[in-house]
Amino acid sequence: MKLLRKSLLTQLVSSFSLLSLITISLVSYSAYGRARESLQNAVFDRLNVAVALKEFELNQWFINQRQEVSVLARSPVVIDNLTPLLPPQGPLLTSPAEGAPEGVPETPTALGEGEAAVEAEPPTPNQALSQYFTNVLDIKPTIQSIDILTNGGIVVFSTDADQTGVYKGLGNNTTYFEPDQAEVVPTIYLSPITGEPTITLATPILNEAGERQAVLAITLNLDAINQLIRERTGLGKTGETYLVQPLNRGNIFVSGQPLERENSTTVTSFGIDQAMQGINGMDLYDNYAEVPVIGVYKWVAQNNVGLFAELSQEEAFQPAVLLARDIFLIGLGSASILLVLVYVLARYIVRPVLIITDTAARIEEGSYDVAALDTVKTRLDELGQLARVFQGMVEQVYKREQRLKRQVAELTIEIDQSRKERQVAEITETSYFQELSQKAKDLRNQRRAKGEGRSDGV
Repeated sequence: MKLLRKSLLTQLVSSFSLLSLITISLVSYSAYGRARESLQNAVFDRLNVAVALKEFELNQWFINQRQEVSVLARSPVVIDNLTPLLPPQGPLLTSPAEGAPEGVPETPTALGEGEAAVEAEPPTPNQALSQYFTNVLDIKPTIQSIDILTNGGIVVFSTDADQTGVYKGLGNNTTYFEPDQAEVVPTIYLSPITGEPTITLATPILNEAGERQAVLAITLNLDAINQLIRERTGLGKTGETYLVQPLNRGNIFVSGQPLERENSTTVTSFGIDQAMQGINGMDLYDNYAEVPVIGVYKWVAQNNVGLFAELSQEEAFQPAVLLARDIFLIGLGSASILLVLVYVLARYIVRPVLIITDTAARIEEGSYDVAALDTVKTRLDELGQLARVFQGMVEQVYKREQRLKRQVAELTIEIDQSRKERQVAEITETSYFQELSQKAKDLRNQRRAKGEGRSDGV
């Protein structure tokens, strides 16, 4: 009975525990799914904002660089010192004295009384441009070099003296634009000198008639873009934005790449491959480092680069995981408390059943004491009804058993009497018994005859 008692309680408690665990798991998983979906949409919105902001800043940076190149190309210092650097295209000009503006003295100016008169020699065009562009390089650290090219592409001046006289065409890697050109698609390439992503902007140097005299070319490193793109404010710990440029040998980082990766390393991922095909979108995928991320990718056609904003899925969905875990733990704690109550309630429910079971076991052993059912049959529920029906059934069984016992006793007596008569008949019917009976009869007759003889003699 202890085993039954333990088994019944175990079944009730185990069933509730299993049902509670399934319910808690379903609720936790459902909460995780809904939270994950909400977080995914929120992260997509955040990454889209980051991409839009980075695209705007990138466009502004290129616009500012083109404006600065245009300003330098229109600088009086550049225009005034350009003509002597260019190859002659016609007859030589008149002597300085003949072409000097009216009112300008042709003789050296005395430096002071008592001092020797020294002729003031103006700087040569190379010196003037070198000093001017040196100041520009100090102000603009992103500029690698400044070149002035002829219309034929020959370098007549460069901040890098080794480049003077070298041919540099305006095609291939150079981004050439006219002063009034609205849309300019920059060409980013790997510098053969530094191996880093570089861009060369070139614009014409015009004379007063608007004719192109030469070309001003400025080579820029992309450190400023790298800093601009790598800024990940609002993208969390693992969020990053970066640019990728398609080249003949593969896709390379333009900016925003991790420090441990080289720019020349070919990179690929689902997002990169989509953007390189001109497809904009957002999705869950593994990034270039095979880390699961949630990302937004966009092909920026006006700058000829792919722009990406990504956040690791682990960080993005961590709040959903924590929420599901908290719900599961809270539900598990609540279920544990309810489990204790269920155990107590199960014992209360099982106790009448066990009383009925114990009574049935005693009846099986031959005891018809049903007094224990009195505490159960007063209940108004199904268990009370069961106890009453069971008690009535026991009483009927008891009466029937007593009646059967009496019938069996009477039948036993009749059977015994018949058996005795049959046994006597079996004995009297034997020849031996008949011979003995005849002898006994003869003896009785002889005794009777002797008795009668004595009577007559007297």
